Amino acid sequence: MKDLIILVADLDIENVMQGLLPRLTHVLGTRDFSFDIKRHPYRDPGCMTGSADFLRPFIHQYCHALVCFDKEGSGQEKKSRSEIEIQVETELINSGWPKGDIAVIAIEPELENWMWINSPKVSAALGWNGAQQLYDWLKENGWLEHGEEKPKRPKEAMEAVLKKTKKARSASIYRNIATNASFRNCKDNAFLKTIDLLEKWFGSE
Repeated sequence: MKDLIILVADLDIENVMQGLLPRLTHVLGTRDFSFDIKRHPYRDPGCMTGSADFLRPFIHQYCHALVCFDKEGSGQEKKSRSEIEIQVETELINSGWPKGDIAVIAIEPELENWMWINSPKVSAALGWNGAQQLYDWLKENGWLEHGEEKPKRPKEAMEAVLKKTKKARSASIYRNIATNASFRNCKDNAFLKTIDLLEKWFGSE
């Protein structure tokens, strides 16, 4: 059996996983583990309502399954992140996946919240090379409140920066950040859950 199958909502999340997961052996000391990534054709709503059906054929092919999508756009924005995750996890368990071998990550509000780390690597990936620090620009332009670590509208803030730098938006930006930026200071709860799970599943024996 392979170690891990990951169901994601889109190419951006796929690129983050492709950049992040190979680093865990060096950064966190996990053992090497194999993983395959699948994209749900119906994106966030598909992951929300169709993960169990999509992943059922893989139950006996993989030891673990992870589902990752944005809360915003899932069609369940009024529910809490934990309510969404429990609902989808329950459906996966009912479809035949062992309880301890599956997890669902609903990113609140969306993936860009993982990308906002105050790091030169993030600035470089977004094409920012001005004399002014990126985070100072975010504060001056109303995207980041003083004392906050991440913009309240992370996707729109990223789009504003890319417009400023005249850099085309692409999934490769997400992979660049996930591959190069230190994630030690990322406080996003969905990200922390992801890292904790991977350490639990693939911790060095």
